[in-house]
Amino acid sequence: MDSSELAAAAVTSLVTALAGASAAAVVNGGGTALTALVRGGLARTPRGQTALTALEADPGDTGARTEAETVLVGEIETDADLRTQLSAQVDFSSRSYRDAVVITGSRVSRSHISLGPLTVNNTAGARVLAGVVVVLAVAVLVLALYGVRQLVVGDDTSAGSGSSSQEPGHTNGNGGGAVLTDAQISLAMLQPSDLPRNWDLFSDSGIQARPDGCRANGNEYEVDGGTVGKDYKIARFILYACPSEAAARAAPPHMAEWSGFDGEGTTPTKLGLPKLGDESTALAYTESSKRTIVITIREENTVMQLQYKLLSNSKADEDEALARARMAHDRLKSVQAGTLRPW
Repeated sequence: MDSSELAAAAVTSLVTALAGASAAAVVNGGGTALTALVRGGLARTPRGQTALTALEADPGDTGARTEAETVLVGEIETDADLRTQLSAQVDFSSRSYRDAVVITGSRVSRSHISLGPLTVNNTAGARVLAGVVVVLAVAVLVLALYGVRQLVVGDDTSAGSGSSSQEPGHTNGNGGGAVLTDAQISLAMLQPSDLPRNWDLFSDSGIQARPDGCRANGNEYEVDGGTVGKDYKIARFILYACPSEAAARAAPPHMAEWSGFDGEGTTPTKLGLPKLGDESTALAYTESSKRTIVITIREENTVMQLQYKLLSNSKADEDEALARARMAHDRLKSVQAGTLRPW
């Protein structure tokens, strides 16, 4: 498809996700990687960021949608990698939606589930009967799969009860999803190509193992460094992949309101930002005319944090911090869902 068609399809996916009715919700988050790419492409320029902010405030804003498509066309035509990634994700999203079971009211469409020689009339009693049949069929299937598993692997409950630690990449039995591997941790970090051109990567901590069993990574960016008419800012993205939800809650980038942050010694102010992930906080620490915004998000057993420093007290800086945190969260969810994978 050409640039205009690709941009329209990509923005449509973002708008649908913002409206809370995306097909990705039906197929376990299959569209999160696409929305992250669209956010990243729009956020590269002030014009695109303005359109993105307007869409987040009102997904039905047709003017903002048209503006977002126009900006994205420009980014696609100047960035071959972005075109390739968007094309792959648009194709994946469309195939996922095409193969999904969509339920709207009392109608079921796109279903590949065969119920055999059974006729169901569209009456209240028939719908109840159909529901009972489906529940019984699922129960039989679950019991059959459990029996097969027992025959193949046996009962290993007692063998696994002596250890609570989890290896990276394995499903976590102590709460949360699979523990991220080192490759997944690196992939979950926002890349320079995801960010606007005025963001320069300053340092990368690399992945570090911690005594609590978590593994951490962090990147620091300089924002508007040397840009005429712009104030210099610093942004740090930190990610902790932990063996359990309990370990994630206790990790250093915790959800508590710190009495001081990074030596600033100020009492934070809560920002009225929407909840992200399983739990999140958004706090502002003000020092003279500058402030630091800290947004912390826990998604299952992984915690990510944005520390955005040397900001003004403007609503624009606050909106920008939220947009960056959302981008990072979208990317993390894509890695956790397996829709964004290491090469």
